[in-house]
Amino acid sequence: MRRPWASTSLFVAAMCAAAFGQKIAVAGEKLYSAGGNHQDGKPGVVLIEDGKIIGITEGNKIPDGYQHMEAAYVTPGLIDAKTTAGISGEYNIPADQDQDEETDPNTADVRAFDSFNPSERLIEYINSFGITTIQVAPGLANPVAGQAAIFKTRGPNSQLMTAEQMVVKPISAVVFDLGEIPKQVYGKRNKPPATRMMTAEIIRKALVDAQGYQKKWEEWNKSDKKDPTKQPASDLKLESVSRVLSGEIPAIFNAYREDDIATALRLAKEFKLKPVISSATEGYLMRDLLKTSQASVLVGPTLERLDGLETMNASLENAALLADAGIPLALMTGYESYVPKNRVLLLEAGVAAANGLGFERTLRATTIDSARILGIADRVGSLEKGKDADVVLYDGDPFEYTSHVTAVLVNGKITYQAAGSK
Repeated sequence: MRRPWASTSLFVAAMCAAAFGQKIAVAGEKLYSAGGNHQDGKPGVVLIEDGKIIGITEGNKIPDGYQHMEAAYVTPGLIDAKTTAGISGEYNIPADQDQDEETDPNTADVRAFDSFNPSERLIEYINSFGITTIQVAPGLANPVAGQAAIFKTRGPNSQLMTAEQMVVKPISAVVFDLGEIPKQVYGKRNKPPATRMMTAEIIRKALVDAQGYQKKWEEWNKSDKKDPTKQPASDLKLESVSRVLSGEIPAIFNAYREDDIATALRLAKEFKLKPVISSATEGYLMRDLLKTSQASVLVGPTLERLDGLETMNASLENAALLADAGIPLALMTGYESYVPKNRVLLLEAGVAAANGLGFERTLRATTIDSARILGIADRVGSLEKGKDADVVLYDGDPFEYTSHVTAVLVNGKITYQAAGSK
């Protein structure tokens, strides 16, 4: 029998505390810090002040002066490593679908940040399942898709926020798309790419052109006189791809099939990139190559639809097999073309956990390991002193279907509280 962990009065008190920047203590019968000093799975208390974690204490004693909340399980906020939430909306109509600019196969200059709708209700929806940080990426249509961004989520209890208030990284990666979808989008218009080889050529040309752009600027910056008439012209596309070549931001290659993943790794090797592969439906078929390449993988939804050759070899054990091979991975939900538009990371994680990934590796793939791949582990991903107070409370094992999220905190403020929860 489940134990009622927090009374309604305690919730109201804690909500008020969050609103006015007071002290909050979150106690878990089983607390998982996912990388902190706390012994995971034991009772513990997360101490929060002004939106930051100031420490973790063992046991369940609440210090004086703290308003508190309690739960059976407590974890860091979950991180969806790649989604279109916030740029593709719940209504699935042109007015709220801004993930793909289908006018040019190279849209390296577009930014997810500029499409992000902070009041999109799908953000509230996924927040209610414990997702507190999302990497929002352009969609699947263009070989060079554009620039991703990382945001915090908000919930129904949140005040309306701007994109600037929610953003963690306004530019977090440049996304490249391989496989069938770019062919379908442009092939039906009798425009390139109509084949995989042209898709790869468009990506390769963008990288080669960016190399030339970098060289021009390097020569200009080294010149003594810096003749303004010889200064290179700025180019937003080339500037974006140049940041990938310099290692300032990562390249994310979205690929499902084994041959497309191999193409992504080939391009990464050719241009000396450390690749991040997203979706990777057939990643488990080429673990040795992925391991050798030092690639990280953002594993696509476990329950993705088996839709043609792209996903016909999907395996529920994909994440587990990649983890067994020692490949760094995070979990992602990606893009959905149908209502309700978003898969739920928590539910997908539960399926991965049940199919070989296990509790602890699944937790890490949705928290600290994801944060490290995304380059934001200094702020999120674990319950440690100095990090953002993104915390999720559950009434049972987070990855069990019968468990529920009872409350979510983002930056120390309650963004979700389950109706009628105790």
